[in-house]
Amino acid sequence: MTVKTSILIVDDDQRVRSFCKEILELQDFLIEEAENGAQALRMLEKKSFSLILSDIMMPDISGLDLASRVRDEYPDTFVILITGHGSIDLAKDAIQRGAFDFITKPFKMEELNQTVVRALEVREKQLSVLPSPELKDLYDLTVNIDISKQSIQAYLDNLVSSLKNTFRGDSSRIYLSEEPGGASLLRNTGSGKEELLSEDIWELSSRATLESKGGYLADENTKHLLSESSGVFSLMAVPIPSPEGNLGVCMVARLRIPAPFTTRDLKLMGLFSAQAGNQLTNYSMASYLREQTDNLEQVNILAAEFTSSLDTSKVLTSISRGLKAMVEFDLFGIFLSGKDMIPLSYMLVRSDLPDEVLNTNFRSILEKTQNSSDIRLFLDSGIRDSFASAKIADWKSIPVVDILDLGEFSSFRGMIVLASWTKEKRTAKAPSYIPILIRHAAAAVSNAYLFETSERNYIQAISALASAVDAKDPYTHNHSRNVAAYCTRIAAQMKLPSREISLLNNAALLHDIGKIGIPETILNKESSLSQEEYHIIKTHPEVGYNILQPVTAFKSFIKAVRYHHERYDGKGYPTGLSGEHIPFSARILAVADCFDAMTSDRVYRKSPGVDFAIEEIGKNSGTQFDPEICDAFLSVLEKTSHEAIVSDYISMGSNQVIFS
Repeated sequence: MTVKTSILIVDDDQRVRSFCKEILELQDFLIEEAENGAQALRMLEKKSFSLILSDIMMPDISGLDLASRVRDEYPDTFVILITGHGSIDLAKDAIQRGAFDFITKPFKMEELNQTVVRALEVREKQLSVLPSPELKDLYDLTVNIDISKQSIQAYLDNLVSSLKNTFRGDSSRIYLSEEPGGASLLRNTGSGKEELLSEDIWELSSRATLESKGGYLADENTKHLLSESSGVFSLMAVPIPSPEGNLGVCMVARLRIPAPFTTRDLKLMGLFSAQAGNQLTNYSMASYLREQTDNLEQVNILAAEFTSSLDTSKVLTSISRGLKAMVEFDLFGIFLSGKDMIPLSYMLVRSDLPDEVLNTNFRSILEKTQNSSDIRLFLDSGIRDSFASAKIADWKSIPVVDILDLGEFSSFRGMIVLASWTKEKRTAKAPSYIPILIRHAAAAVSNAYLFETSERNYIQAISALASAVDAKDPYTHNHSRNVAAYCTRIAAQMKLPSREISLLNNAALLHDIGKIGIPETILNKESSLSQEEYHIIKTHPEVGYNILQPVTAFKSFIKAVRYHHERYDGKGYPTGLSGEHIPFSARILAVADCFDAMTSDRVYRKSPGVDFAIEEIGKNSGTQFDPEICDAFLSVLEKTSHEAIVSDYISMGSNQVIFS
């Protein structure tokens, strides 16, 4: 929809107004009427007009005086004067007063139309062409410049300099508020001779600007701001607007140029200030979105780290490190408990936090929402790590505490706690995402806790099954324990790392778990096994592997269980691996397993003795067994009896599966 051009007709003669209105409405102009100059000025205060047609001779304000007022106060409005007689002097006076042209009564319809059209064409051209190179620079700065490609300070420095140059000022300043619509202003940048005004006058002027509707204009007559001693002839200032409130103030002061700023100057600077406000608002929004995007990306990265492991200790370390990167705190804690589960209690606190502080206001705050027995476990037991902080803390004050009740979204009870005693208000890089991050942390630690607890229960069940397997045959009772004792002594002799020795111990204790599926009639058969029965016996390594495979903690040693009946020459089972293709731990287990079998009584035979077993190991070195492992074990047996090896093992308390 095209906006119609508004024209105001001012004449104390109703017939003239009606005639002009009738002619111009035929050209689709929007016409309004005023019967005198005073009424016209009141209408101009409320509405803008592109053109005014005014009679010169009126009882209150003459058309010439009206033209002068319009030129000074509404410079974008053109005036055409109507007179009963034309002359050179009148034309000269009309132009000096700011009128575009005049027409003489009586005038014809065509003459009126041509004069109006010409005035509007000139006006449109004048408004579309900037009057000076300086104004063009200011226009480019506030409209065409991409503020995101430069720093905000560089943009404001350029803006204040352009304002000074464009409006021919001697000095200029830009004040910014701490937040949109804020009353507190701080000088951000300036240009030119700012000392022309005292700091008090600069600040008074800036506050007066915020209280004004469209800007502030002062000259030598504004005594309460511009004293004679200041030497400043004129000052104008406009607010920097934004949808949320003024962002600040633009100000220009003039001394040397012998003319005060006009309302046209004020309005023009207001336009550019509004454009600058748009630029700053867009920059702020873009910066906020970039910051939020960066924080969201960081939250996603941290959330992925939280859930990358099911090891509770690793999850806790990851969470505490991640939260430290996003939010400041003096204490971070987690308490988690469930039915028939060992409670989890963890705290990361400032190294200088006194212990007694936790039992005062902090404990009282927790007791408002949490079970008192849980709080006691949380504060008095569990893992506690510390970190250093240079922040000043007021340990006697009431802390700021955020509590996330884990019972709200899991089957456990417990909490995650963040607390701060620092004097500064706790701030976060991305406050809106901190609750999301904490919930990710809660989910991660709950999952790890559940998984670890479930796995611990499973391991205990498996260990019980392994013991049950040994107990099925009184002749092979403690077989797994003995094999574990020999394995760990061989590993120590070969100087394996303690971690590998621990894993080998677990493998030895569980290596025959697969026999749980072998009928007792076969296990305890006194006579020789049939080919079919022997085939069933040979399935126990694979069955054991399948039983242990679901447990993450077992994955590092279950291959030893699966391949402990493989032979070094490739004639073993279940897959016929040979040499170094057999896992090293399985090769150790094979030697220890056979040695205990030969030194123990069986239902179908008596033990052939230790000497026989030692001889067989030496004889089968390089065929059934790894020769390096055979040498290591034989070296041990030269110095220590097999009974002593088992006795030492039992005394060390290693005869159970170690969960780590």
